[in-house]
Amino acid sequence: MTAVNAWLAEDYAQVNAPHIKTALAALERAGGALEKGGTFAEIGCGTGEVARAVAERGFEVWASDASPSMVAATRQRCAGLSVRAEVCPAEQLELPRGRFDLIHSSWVLHWLTGAEEPLRRMARALRPGGHLVLQWSGAQPRGDGAGMFGIVREVSGSAKWKGLLASAPPAMRDYPAEEVAEVLRDAGLELVDYDPAIVHALGGNGSLPSDAELAEMRRRYKLMGFATQADALGERVDEFVDEVLLAAFAAGKAGLHHARIVARRPE
Repeated sequence: MTAVNAWLAEDYAQVNAPHIKTALAALERAGGALEKGGTFAEIGCGTGEVARAVAERGFEVWASDASPSMVAATRQRCAGLSVRAEVCPAEQLELPRGRFDLIHSSWVLHWLTGAEEPLRRMARALRPGGHLVLQWSGAQPRGDGAGMFGIVREVSGSAKWKGLLASAPPAMRDYPAEEVAEVLRDAGLELVDYDPAIVHALGGNGSLPSDAELAEMRRRYKLMGFATQADALGERVDEFVDEVLLAAFAAGKAGLHHARIVARRPE
Protein backbone atom coordinates (compact mmCIF):
# COMPACT_ATOMS: atom_id res chain seq x y z
CA MET A 1 0.00 0.00 0.00
CA THR A 2 1.47 3.38 -0.98
CA ALA A 3 1.77 6.46 1.21
CA VAL A 4 -1.43 8.02 -0.09
CA ASN A 5 -3.48 4.80 -0.18
CA ALA A 6 -2.83 4.37 3.54
CA TRP A 7 -4.06 7.80 4.61
CA LEU A 8 -6.98 7.75 7.04
CA ALA A 9 -9.84 10.20 6.65
CA GLU A 10 -10.16 10.84 10.39
CA ASP A 11 -6.49 11.89 10.58
CA TYR A 12 -6.53 13.98 7.41
CA ALA A 13 -9.70 15.81 8.50
CA GLN A 14 -7.84 17.25 11.50
CA VAL A 15 -5.44 19.23 9.33
CA ASN A 16 -7.05 19.71 5.92
CA ALA A 17 -8.88 23.02 6.43
CA PRO A 18 -6.18 25.08 4.62
CA HIS A 19 -6.24 22.64 1.69
CA ILE A 20 -10.00 23.00 1.30
CA LYS A 21 -9.81 26.78 1.49
CA THR A 22 -7.12 27.04 -1.19
CA ALA A 23 -8.91 24.52 -3.42
CA LEU A 24 -12.17 26.46 -3.38
CA ALA A 25 -10.29 29.71 -4.00
CA ALA A 26 -8.48 28.19 -6.98
CA LEU A 27 -11.76 26.98 -8.48
CA GLU A 28 -13.04 30.56 -8.40
CA ARG A 29 -10.30 31.39 -10.92
CA ALA A 30 -11.77 29.08 -13.56
CA GLY A 31 -13.44 31.77 -15.63
CA GLY A 32 -16.79 31.64 -13.86
CA ALA A 33 -17.11 27.90 -14.47
CA LEU A 34 -18.47 27.34 -10.96
CA GLU A 35 -21.49 29.47 -11.79
CA LYS A 36 -22.41 27.47 -14.89
CA GLY A 37 -22.92 23.98 -13.47
CA GLY A 38 -22.29 20.87 -15.54
CA THR A 39 -19.94 17.96 -14.96
CA PHE A 40 -17.08 18.05 -12.46
CA ALA A 41 -14.24 15.60 -11.77
CA GLU A 42 -12.06 15.78 -8.68
CA ILE A 43 -8.79 13.86 -8.62
CA GLY A 44 -7.82 13.41 -4.98
CA CYS A 45 -11.12 14.18 -3.27
CA GLY A 46 -9.86 13.76 0.30
CA THR A 47 -12.75 13.84 2.75
CA GLY A 48 -15.22 15.29 0.26
CA GLU A 49 -15.64 18.93 1.27
CA VAL A 50 -14.88 20.29 -2.21
CA ALA A 51 -17.01 17.65 -3.93
CA ARG A 52 -19.94 18.56 -1.70
CA ALA A 53 -19.51 22.31 -2.23
CA VAL A 54 -19.44 21.88 -6.01
CA ALA A 55 -22.38 19.44 -6.05
CA GLU A 56 -24.41 21.95 -4.06
CA ARG A 57 -23.87 24.38 -6.94
CA GLY A 58 -25.66 22.01 -9.27
CA PHE A 59 -22.78 19.99 -10.70
CA GLU A 60 -22.78 16.28 -11.42
CA VAL A 61 -19.62 15.18 -9.58
CA TRP A 62 -17.25 12.27 -10.11
CA ALA A 63 -14.69 12.12 -7.27
CA SER A 64 -11.72 9.81 -6.83
CA ASP A 65 -8.97 9.18 -4.32
CA ALA A 66 -6.31 6.53 -3.84
CA SER A 67 -7.35 6.08 -0.20
CA PRO A 68 -10.39 3.87 0.50
CA SER A 69 -10.83 5.71 3.80
CA MET A 70 -11.07 9.06 1.99
CA VAL A 71 -13.58 7.73 -0.53
CA ALA A 72 -15.76 6.34 2.25
CA ALA A 73 -15.72 9.74 3.97
CA THR A 74 -16.61 11.49 0.70
CA ARG A 75 -19.54 9.17 0.10
CA GLN A 76 -20.83 9.82 3.60
CA ARG A 77 -20.38 13.60 3.37
CA CYS A 78 -22.03 13.79 -0.05
CA ALA A 79 -24.93 11.41 0.57
CA GLY A 80 -28.05 12.58 -1.23
CA LEU A 81 -26.11 14.72 -3.71
CA SER A 82 -25.14 13.99 -7.31
CA VAL A 83 -21.70 12.69 -6.31
CA ARG A 84 -20.12 9.38 -7.33
CA ALA A 85 -16.92 8.61 -5.44
CA GLU A 86 -14.52 5.82 -6.40
CA VAL A 87 -11.18 4.47 -5.23
CA CYS A 88 -8.76 5.16 -8.06
CA PRO A 89 -5.09 6.19 -7.87
CA ALA A 90 -4.47 9.17 -10.13
CA GLU A 91 -1.91 7.18 -12.12
CA GLN A 92 -4.71 4.80 -13.15
CA LEU A 93 -7.18 7.43 -14.35
CA GLU A 94 -9.41 6.42 -17.24
CA LEU A 95 -11.54 9.52 -17.77
CA PRO A 96 -13.97 9.64 -20.72
CA ARG A 97 -12.74 11.92 -23.49
CA GLY A 98 -14.52 15.29 -23.61
CA ARG A 99 -16.74 14.46 -20.63
CA PHE A 100 -16.15 17.21 -18.07
CA ASP A 101 -16.75 20.95 -17.83
CA LEU A 102 -14.42 21.31 -14.85
CA ILE A 103 -11.64 19.08 -13.51
CA HIS A 104 -9.88 19.80 -10.23
CA SER A 105 -6.85 18.34 -8.47
CA SER A 106 -5.24 20.13 -5.53
CA TRP A 107 -2.21 18.85 -3.58
CA VAL A 108 -2.07 15.50 -5.38
CA LEU A 109 0.41 15.84 -8.24
CA HIS A 110 3.51 15.65 -6.04
CA TRP A 111 2.42 12.21 -4.77
CA LEU A 112 2.36 10.65 -8.23
CA THR A 113 5.09 8.35 -9.50
CA GLY A 114 4.70 10.01 -12.90
CA ALA A 115 2.65 13.11 -13.69
CA GLU A 116 2.70 13.46 -17.48
CA GLU A 117 0.21 10.75 -18.44
CA PRO A 118 -2.35 11.65 -15.73
CA LEU A 119 -2.11 15.29 -16.86
CA ARG A 120 -2.73 14.31 -20.47
CA ARG A 121 -5.72 12.19 -19.47
CA MET A 122 -7.20 15.08 -17.52
CA ALA A 123 -6.69 17.39 -20.49
CA ARG A 124 -8.36 14.92 -22.88
CA ALA A 125 -11.34 14.61 -20.56
CA LEU A 126 -12.24 18.30 -20.84
CA ARG A 127 -15.05 19.46 -23.06
CA PRO A 128 -14.37 22.42 -25.37
CA GLY A 129 -14.47 25.44 -23.08
CA GLY A 130 -13.81 23.26 -20.03
CA HIS A 131 -11.30 24.17 -17.32
CA LEU A 132 -8.61 22.22 -15.46
CA VAL A 133 -7.56 23.53 -12.03
CA LEU A 134 -4.31 22.22 -10.54
CA GLN A 135 -2.36 22.98 -7.37
CA TRP A 136 0.64 21.05 -6.11
CA SER A 137 3.90 21.29 -4.17
CA GLY A 138 7.50 20.73 -5.20
CA ALA A 139 7.08 22.99 -8.23
CA GLN A 140 10.41 24.84 -8.09
CA PRO A 141 12.50 25.06 -11.30
CA ARG A 142 14.91 22.17 -11.76
CA GLY A 143 17.76 24.64 -11.81
CA ASP A 144 16.99 25.56 -8.21
CA GLY A 145 17.77 22.03 -7.05
CA ALA A 146 15.70 19.88 -4.74
CA GLY A 147 13.54 21.71 -2.21
CA MET A 148 11.82 20.45 0.91
CA PHE A 149 11.14 17.07 -0.68
CA GLY A 150 14.87 16.73 -1.34
CA ILE A 151 15.55 17.23 2.36
CA VAL A 152 13.01 14.51 3.15
CA ARG A 153 14.73 12.12 0.74
CA GLU A 154 18.16 12.99 2.12
CA VAL A 155 17.21 12.41 5.76
CA SER A 156 15.18 9.25 5.09
CA GLY A 157 18.03 7.82 3.01
CA SER A 158 20.64 8.33 5.73
CA ALA A 159 22.13 5.36 7.56
CA LYS A 160 20.11 6.30 10.64
CA TRP A 161 16.71 5.95 8.97
CA LYS A 162 17.11 3.99 5.74
CA GLY A 163 16.57 0.56 7.24
CA LEU A 164 13.63 1.64 9.38
CA LEU A 165 11.92 3.21 6.36
CA ALA A 166 12.67 0.44 3.87
CA SER A 167 8.98 -0.53 3.84
CA ALA A 168 7.72 3.07 3.83
CA PRO A 169 10.02 5.36 1.80
CA PRO A 170 8.75 8.94 1.37
CA ALA A 171 6.79 9.26 -1.88
CA MET A 172 6.85 13.01 -2.60
CA ARG A 173 8.20 14.08 -6.00
CA ASP A 174 9.10 17.38 -7.63
CA TYR A 175 7.29 18.54 -10.78
CA PRO A 176 8.49 21.99 -11.92
CA ALA A 177 5.64 24.34 -12.78
CA GLU A 178 6.93 25.15 -16.25
CA GLU A 179 7.21 21.46 -17.14
CA VAL A 180 3.61 20.87 -16.05
CA ALA A 181 2.51 23.91 -18.04
CA GLU A 182 4.30 22.60 -21.12
CA VAL A 183 2.53 19.23 -20.87
CA LEU A 184 -0.83 21.01 -20.74
CA ARG A 185 0.00 23.27 -23.69
CA ASP A 186 1.13 20.25 -25.68
CA ALA A 187 -2.20 18.60 -24.83
CA GLY A 188 -4.03 21.49 -26.47
CA LEU A 189 -4.90 23.61 -23.45
CA GLU A 190 -4.35 27.33 -22.96
CA LEU A 191 -3.25 28.73 -19.60
CA VAL A 192 -5.79 31.01 -17.96
CA ASP A 193 -4.00 31.48 -14.64
CA TYR A 194 -0.39 30.56 -13.92
CA ASP A 195 1.38 31.11 -10.61
CA PRO A 196 4.57 29.05 -10.38
CA ALA A 197 5.48 30.21 -6.87
CA ILE A 198 2.59 30.56 -4.44
CA VAL A 199 3.84 31.92 -1.13
CA HIS A 200 3.86 29.23 1.54
CA ALA A 201 2.99 29.90 5.15
CA LEU A 202 6.18 28.27 6.48
CA GLY A 203 8.38 30.68 4.57
CA GLY A 204 11.64 28.78 4.63
CA ASN A 205 14.03 31.65 5.28
CA GLY A 206 16.39 29.57 7.38
CA SER A 207 15.16 30.76 10.80
CA LEU A 208 14.27 27.95 13.17
CA PRO A 209 10.69 27.57 14.45
CA SER A 210 9.74 28.04 18.09
CA ASP A 211 9.03 24.96 20.18
CA ALA A 212 5.28 25.57 19.83
CA GLU A 213 5.54 26.01 16.05
CA LEU A 214 7.65 22.88 15.76
CA ALA A 215 5.13 20.89 17.79
CA GLU A 216 2.24 21.98 15.55
CA MET A 217 4.23 21.26 12.38
CA ARG A 218 5.18 17.85 13.73
CA ARG A 219 1.52 17.06 14.42
CA ARG A 220 0.43 18.08 10.93
CA TYR A 221 3.19 16.17 9.16
CA LYS A 222 2.54 13.00 11.16
CA LEU A 223 -1.16 13.07 10.30
CA MET A 224 -0.66 13.84 6.63
CA GLY A 225 2.67 13.99 4.83
CA PHE A 226 4.40 11.36 6.97
CA ALA A 227 1.41 9.22 7.91
CA THR A 228 2.91 6.06 6.42
CA GLN A 229 6.33 6.75 7.93
CA ALA A 230 4.67 7.26 11.33
CA ASP A 231 3.37 3.70 11.19
CA ALA A 232 6.80 2.35 10.25
CA LEU A 233 8.78 4.35 12.81
CA GLY A 234 6.51 3.93 15.81
CA GLU A 235 7.88 5.71 18.87
CA ARG A 236 10.72 7.29 16.85
CA VAL A 237 8.46 9.19 14.46
CA ASP A 238 8.78 12.49 16.34
CA GLU A 239 12.56 12.22 16.18
CA PHE A 240 12.43 11.66 12.41
CA VAL A 241 9.98 14.48 11.70
CA ASP A 242 11.95 16.92 13.84
CA GLU A 243 15.16 16.01 12.03
CA VAL A 244 13.51 16.64 8.65
CA LEU A 245 11.96 19.95 9.69
CA LEU A 246 15.06 21.34 11.39
CA ALA A 247 17.25 20.34 8.43
CA ALA A 248 14.80 22.02 6.05
CA PHE A 249 14.75 25.25 8.04
CA ALA A 250 18.53 25.26 8.40
CA ALA A 251 18.87 24.89 4.61
CA GLY A 252 16.25 27.56 3.91
CA LYS A 253 14.03 24.98 2.23
CA ALA A 254 11.12 24.65 4.65
CA GLY A 255 8.72 26.10 2.10
CA LEU A 256 7.09 23.49 -0.12
CA HIS A 257 7.07 25.73 -3.25
CA HIS A 258 3.46 25.50 -4.30
CA ALA A 259 2.17 26.25 -7.80
CA ARG A 260 -1.24 26.81 -9.34
CA ILE A 261 -2.36 26.42 -12.94
CA VAL A 262 -5.81 26.97 -14.39
CA ALA A 263 -5.98 25.82 -18.02
CA ARG A 264 -8.79 25.78 -20.57
CA ARG A 265 -9.60 23.73 -23.65
CA PRO A 266 -10.43 26.19 -26.46
CA GLU A 267 -13.92 25.97 -27.94
